[in-house]
Amino acid sequence: MAYTNLHFCWHGMISSDPDRAVAFYSEVAGHAKLEAPMGDELATMLVAGGQPIAHVGTPNMEGEPPHWSNYLRVEDVDASAAACVEHGGAVLVPGTDIPPGRFAVVSSPSGAVVCLFHEADLDTATNHPGGPGSVHWTELHSTDVDADLAWLQAVFGYETGTMPMPNGGTYHLLKAGETLAAGVMPAMHPGAPSMWLSWLEVADVDGAAGRASASGGQLLSEVMDMPGVGRMVMIKDPVGAVVGLIQPAPQG
Repeated sequence: MAYTNLHFCWHGMISSDPDRAVAFYSEVAGHAKLEAPMGDELATMLVAGGQPIAHVGTPNMEGEPPHWSNYLRVEDVDASAAACVEHGGAVLVPGTDIPPGRFAVVSSPSGAVVCLFHEADLDTATNHPGGPGSVHWTELHSTDVDADLAWLQAVFGYETGTMPMPNGGTYHLLKAGETLAAGVMPAMHPGAPSMWLSWLEVADVDGAAGRASASGGQLLSEVMDMPGVGRMVMIKDPVGAVVGLIQPAPQG
């Protein structure tokens, strides 16, 4: 079974202190640590529900800040990267083969960085089943929503929908076929660059927020309820990577 096209299928935790990052996310979100062969190297991964969700690594470029990276599954990495440039984005890392598949790193017109990915083995790639510790949702916080939305539609063919935000403004939903794939909203903090934000699922967001603070992290928002979505908070880990924590609302 292949990954679901135009959905986020993998993530990375890029940190200048990987050991501290693993300890932090293990404490806050309940991740386990896995070390597994990756070509000629040994890769460190965060595991949720018995399955890896993200690799843990150090920055590849000088000045690259700590961050969560997000891998969007596409049918053809090189064709999608070319379309990214054609419609106003940029290619930061061209199509490159690695043991799990082929990837590229691109940016949107506003500068939001995302990885494109296509798996090497369609028979073994499966979507994570979800649950505590998994990446529940991914959304673009954009400094130019109109330009980025037009880019996402032109490059990937997303359909869009909207919903009101609790504090005013509009939240945009990206649809791939009949399923929701991601969200787009205005950047929340003045002066902050455009970025894709990963939301980690936790069973108790208030407890997780408390553990984040006690473990050297910083709360970037109040813990808040989003009707029909869940209870959530944005945090910064001890090394500086920003991520969201969400306790999803009961469904059904």
